[in-house]
Amino acid sequence: MVKVMAFGWITVLKIIPWKDVLENAPHIAKAAKDLYAGTKNNTSSGSAGSSVPTSDSENKKNMNFHLHEIEREVSDLNSVVRSLAKQNVRIVEAIEVLRIRSKVLILLCIALGCISISLILLLIIK
Repeated sequence: MVKVMAFGWITVLKIIPWKDVLENAPHIAKAAKDLYAGTKNNTSSGSAGSSVPTSDSENKKNMNFHLHEIEREVSDLNSVVRSLAKQNVRIVEAIEVLRIRSKVLILLCIALGCISISLILLLIIK
């Protein structure tokens, strides 16, 4: 049973488009690192710059700055999510191919078993 599982995992590993995964991995890692660095900087700057602005114009400028920062972060998150979704689609497609191949192999094994049994019965009868 262990050999069957190992064979299945080897097949899965062969079908995954590793070239695409490896090409996109640095971009995803960089985006994740930038995203983490951005959130880390925002939390540290948020605690340091927590003083109340003295005028409404400063308050509006501060709010606009934070709004643009949040929009940039959302855009970065969207690009990371899009790239992860593309890779997820590729993996799901590979799994679907494996599922179909395994069904075909099961049917072929059943057919070979039936043929083997019928040949053995023919040899016994003769």
